Amino acid sequence: MLTINSPRLRTPNLLQNAQSITSTYEKLASGKRINSAKDDAAGLQISHRLTTQIAVKQQTLRNLQDGISYGQVADAGLSELTDSLQRMRTLALQAANGSNTDIDREALNEEFSQLRDHINSVVANTEIFGKKPLMSKPEQETNLDNVPVLNEVFSNNVQQGMRSGDVSLGLIPAGSTNVRIQINDNGANDDLNLFTQTGEHLVGQDLSSVQSRIEANLFTPANGYQGTETYSNGNLFTGGGFNFPAVNSQTINGMNFTYSGNGNPSSGSSNEELFIDNVTEPLLLTVIGSGMFRITASWDSLGSLNSSSAESSDGPMMVTSTDQAIGEDGYIIFDDIDASAGSLTIDGITISSEDLAQNAIARIDTALSRIGGFRAEIGAKMNAIESTMRNQSNQSSMLSSANQRIEDTDFAKVMAEKVSLDIVQQASVSVAMQARDITKNGILSLLGQLE
Repeated sequence: MLTINSPRLRTPNLLQNAQSITSTYEKLASGKRINSAKDDAAGLQISHRLTTQIAVKQQTLRNLQDGISYGQVADAGLSELTDSLQRMRTLALQAANGSNTDIDREALNEEFSQLRDHINSVVANTEIFGKKPLMSKPEQETNLDNVPVLNEVFSNNVQQGMRSGDVSLGLIPAGSTNVRIQINDNGANDDLNLFTQTGEHLVGQDLSSVQSRIEANLFTPANGYQGTETYSNGNLFTGGGFNFPAVNSQTINGMNFTYSGNGNPSSGSSNEELFIDNVTEPLLLTVIGSGMFRITASWDSLGSLNSSSAESSDGPMMVTSTDQAIGEDGYIIFDDIDASAGSLTIDGITISSEDLAQNAIARIDTALSRIGGFRAEIGAKMNAIESTMRNQSNQSSMLSSANQRIEDTDFAKVMAEKVSLDIVQQASVSVAMQARDITKNGILSLLGQLE
């Protein structure tokens, strides 16, 4: 017997129609064509891959923007150094003029010295992302361990005899204070000399005439050097003429040296002495000659060899240039820069005399040239980053468009489907309601007509 609610009277596709309506509403509500794997399994996989690529491109863009910020901070610091150096050059040129008195030059030198100190202050305080763009130094290999520290060779303030030659007698570590070296060469013309571990001749007599011998015999690993150094006397302090006891001074690389100059038979003295108030970098002591001499070394304190090693670099600034970031090709690299007064070879220069002012002008010109090179390099890196940003931004935009075509709802199409499904659903409901209105008598009447 048929009933009003018989399944045979129901719309056959009613369940399927309801599911289609639910899916349509989900697409309209979320704005997504693919809301689950059953909507489009292959499309979902492609969309996930594109979404990952888009997220990576966006992070690469943020990394590149950080690189721009790093370059801008470094360039701003270098701009300040340029201004200071230009003012220093103006002062040096003024001091080189013969119309100035010693008192005038002292006044000029006061501002000059303040500007020189300001350069180191700017370098030390220019910082971004925990890095200091203007004071990074590449870590240096060192053979200083091959040379005994001063207190391993000498007893403090006790005279002893030694033989001169092309050899490092002792190491004066950074951090040492009030170091005094005095020698008597017994008329053999042995000379005190101080070198840095890079082969820079700081104190003594000019050895450029025997440069090849110094580079071959003294600049060896056994004497604390790498063996590849070139003799340099650009900062050499010769003592300003013989003056024993030593009274003439000069500041080099932040260290004040008081040196007697060359004691020899023609000067009437076999003595030489040297004072260093505060040692800022490792120094290698050598007595050049071919005789026996007596030497007395004294100090208030000696620094540590470990603490005196070259300052470790915080590393170059490596900015990701691709979403792979593998190997050097994956980065735009801001190389280490050392813009300190010492590195620019202007530490210790003064303009207290015409000759010193002229020397300062030459040093400052060299420093300005180096700063210009640094700024050109940074500018080139920033341009490369901006070009990379445009490329990455274009790729991100194209990937987003591709992903939208796969993932996003086509509202016009889905709305048309919704209207069609609504009509079918309403028709189904209407048919069902009409079926419910058929009475039992009406059905029996129909059955009677069949007899």
